[in-house]
Amino acid sequence: MKNSTTDRELFAVESKKTCPFSTKSHVLINFDDPAFHENPELIFQKLRNTAPIQKIILDDGFPVWLISKFNDAIEVLRDHRFIKSPNSLRTSDTDPLKGKTNRASPAYILRRFHMLANDPPNHTRLRIFAQKAFTPKLITAMRPRIQQITNELIDKIQTDKKCDFIDDFAYQLPIIVIAELLGLPVEDREKLRNWSDVLIEVQVTEKNKQSIEESADAFINYLSNVFALRRKNPGNDLISAFLRLELAEDHLTENELYATIFLLIIAGHETTVNLISNGMHSLLSHPKQLNLLKNNPDLIHSAVEEMLRYNGPVINSTMRLAAEDILINGIKIKKGEGVLVIFLSANQDEAKFDDSLRFDITRQNNKHLAFGYGIHFCIGAPLARLECEIAIKTILERLPNIKFNPDADSLEWRASNIIRGLKKFPVVF
Repeated sequence: MKNSTTDRELFAVESKKTCPFSTKSHVLINFDDPAFHENPELIFQKLRNTAPIQKIILDDGFPVWLISKFNDAIEVLRDHRFIKSPNSLRTSDTDPLKGKTNRASPAYILRRFHMLANDPPNHTRLRIFAQKAFTPKLITAMRPRIQQITNELIDKIQTDKKCDFIDDFAYQLPIIVIAELLGLPVEDREKLRNWSDVLIEVQVTEKNKQSIEESADAFINYLSNVFALRRKNPGNDLISAFLRLELAEDHLTENELYATIFLLIIAGHETTVNLISNGMHSLLSHPKQLNLLKNNPDLIHSAVEEMLRYNGPVINSTMRLAAEDILINGIKIKKGEGVLVIFLSANQDEAKFDDSLRFDITRQNNKHLAFGYGIHFCIGAPLARLECEIAIKTILERLPNIKFNPDADSLEWRASNIIRGLKKFPVVF
């Protein structure tokens, strides 16, 4: 990542009102501003040092606290008083979803019926079902197939001597893996990609409401047809396994099944795409570290952990709400107010990590928060780690001369308030 942002530029977003995280804050953050995404580490560093627990106001008037330091993040993520379900709290005129998302709408179903949007005991029940997709035994058994897919993808691009690393490789690998796991046709992967790109955004606004609803409706209709086919002709895939449990006493409802499959697709590919591509970007941006890994491939495990810490695929946590007045490091967060943990910032906290803005693939005791913490820790983490290790190691073995394409335009990061990732990533080899 380039480090060209000045202190003056940190406050240059004050006049912009389009971003829901840009107003009434001490350190102004605009997730719609390309300049922010080029150098978020400098802005987050200022946030940690100026207002580590900072209150902001969303465009609809809802108060949210940004948590930017590691220890504060841990405290929030393990505190059961910060809850996910808004049913008893966000019913006032400041409810961000009021008038925007019908509770019977496809978008509401996909966002509210999976485990990540629920609290115990319902969360526990939903997580037990979802974890069937990511058991250690299943992940280990997938290693040969992941290696095979990786080799096949490299075979396709090798003779061209150039490619878009995201479109031609980093996206293809995880979507093929999760599609096979769920029993979805691989030829549907572009539809799945388009829907997830829209549905991954945190907040429903008047600007994105229609596209979110249309994508959610299309996705549920798609799954409804898949379910009908699997009920008639079940296979060895995960969807068939879920459907076989429909007669069990504690089975997933239809809406829970839609939402769980949606979450598995997001957990199984969206974060992994950007873990692989951000990781390669970090290596190419740090030639000494790149050469160190080429010469010492056994460092791949610690290298992946550093990729996750230094420039991970997720910017913020999903929203939590204070179920009562809560003190965090002397700051009172009132009942019903929102909380967002900034993973990218916590993972570069100087108080936790030595020389925290340095990319070091030999870093030890790298206890980052890239996959979250506590009961909502990402269930797709073992699969994401395995895919990234195989992908990066194989790329460096088979395409050792890979580098940024010198003829391409400057790289542009996605303007997202949750996903950290590039739009395009042209490379040559």
